[in-house]
Amino acid sequence: MGIALQELLALEYFKDFQVVAGKNGLQKEVQGITVLDAPDAYRWARGRELVLSSGYAIAQEPECIYQGFEEGTIQMTSGLVIKRERHMPRIPEDMLRLFDEYAVPLLTMPFSVAYMEVMNQVNIAVINRTVRRFRIHGSSSYQMANQTYKVQKIRRILQAVEVEMNFPAFLYDLSEEKSYYSSPNFRRISESFGLTEADYWEPSRHTLCDYIHMTRFRLINPGNAAGPRVSWILVPIRMNGVDQAYFVVMESREFLDYYDEYAIRLGFLMLQGVYEQIMVAQNVGNVGFENFVQYALNYQEEDTKKLLYQANIQGISMSQGYVYAVFSQNGGERTIRGERRELLEAFQRCSFARTARIALLEEHEGVLFLDAGEPEVCRREHLGILLSEFCARVSERCGIYLELGVCREARTLLDIRSGVKKCRNVMKMGRILFPREHIWDYEQLGLLAWLEIPGQELEELLGGLRELAEDEKQAELLRTLKVYLENNMNYSITAEKLFVHINTIRKRIDKVTNLVPVDWEQPVGRMKLELLLQFLGL
Repeated sequence: MGIALQELLALEYFKDFQVVAGKNGLQKEVQGITVLDAPDAYRWARGRELVLSSGYAIAQEPECIYQGFEEGTIQMTSGLVIKRERHMPRIPEDMLRLFDEYAVPLLTMPFSVAYMEVMNQVNIAVINRTVRRFRIHGSSSYQMANQTYKVQKIRRILQAVEVEMNFPAFLYDLSEEKSYYSSPNFRRISESFGLTEADYWEPSRHTLCDYIHMTRFRLINPGNAAGPRVSWILVPIRMNGVDQAYFVVMESREFLDYYDEYAIRLGFLMLQGVYEQIMVAQNVGNVGFENFVQYALNYQEEDTKKLLYQANIQGISMSQGYVYAVFSQNGGERTIRGERRELLEAFQRCSFARTARIALLEEHEGVLFLDAGEPEVCRREHLGILLSEFCARVSERCGIYLELGVCREARTLLDIRSGVKKCRNVMKMGRILFPREHIWDYEQLGLLAWLEIPGQELEELLGGLRELAEDEKQAELLRTLKVYLENNMNYSITAEKLFVHINTIRKRIDKVTNLVPVDWEQPVGRMKLELLLQFLGL
């Protein structure tokens, strides 16, 4: 993608540039500027460059021009510009006829004009023209996070890239796992080379721009070096260091030129802007959602209509079923509220973030709302994997370690108070009953999640047990009793768990029953003792 010479000459800056020959070639495309002032300089012409010259080499050796036409190198250029009033006060008629014959524009420019100014003006002209062509009107929708807005905007940008460069373009959104194309040309060319979408960010690469990670990929068939080959440019769309999408432009005709990179950079900046707008809108929307959650946690039954009204204003569905997971930090100087931005970024990187929502409740606490319509969310094993991913990302990004209480029963936001309370109870009792874990499920605890014992009463119940626990030898016996009860009074399993001989377990149980009266025939009594041992924190 360059700019036609006649388009440049129409600009105010070039009004004193005069065309003296080759007017039929003014539609030629300029893809770069070069200065050539040696008699044999044309041999290094790449093609489509506008050549600037003082005329010195031509005046000294006029034959170089005739030889350049004979070899075909001058015809490759977009035109020649010679300074007036310098070394060539008069250009020979036969040379003018040669430029006319091959339709290669020959121009003269004012003596005072600097080469750098000409280069700058050409670059500015290309940038302005590209910006005008890329001018894409926004959606009338005021909701930045609206999916329709995103789709329409991305497609318009990709189409503008193809129209401007005549190269088909493609964007792959990583979070949505969705592809967008500038036209069917991209897929058609891909299929002709047997390429899949993922192939576009896998082969060997050549970096074009470190700052935006713009890279050229090229595929060549080793068995047919002279056969067709394909190359493309890839630029990742990144937000906070995380790849959100891949922007790909296929070099379907030839390598892109100097000015094509302007279009790619402009397309990249516009796509980056789309993702930034969406992220800002999501953050703003999340604040609104958090405010709604706080309101829903504290509203009175008679205010149900107000709650529904607030949900309607913010576009929040009250019929959507969620799996609730309340999370709380486990120690540390940093707080969830203090690391809000990083925590939200960690959440957005999770595999379930596309269909889930998050809200911070207090300084050290928040809640996840996972779409109950997703099959893996309702299965305990798979849900554990998803929540472990969230914990790992928060730990990595924020340095905060989380504990979670989970209720897998699908609940709407109308049930938010009971759902959050249930998860909090699960987490509270989970810490006591399963201290080595950090994710507890309601199904794992059942009725025990609702066990409430006042502190003073609990201390009275623990009484003699706590005195025994203060002695290391007696504490070892209590630990053995605890594991023994947890494993249905099975000596073999208890021995395996404690890594001792089975006879050692038998002896310890005999000793501890002399210290702690246990009626082995009474299930309720055994359950009571097992719970009390959990509260001792052995």
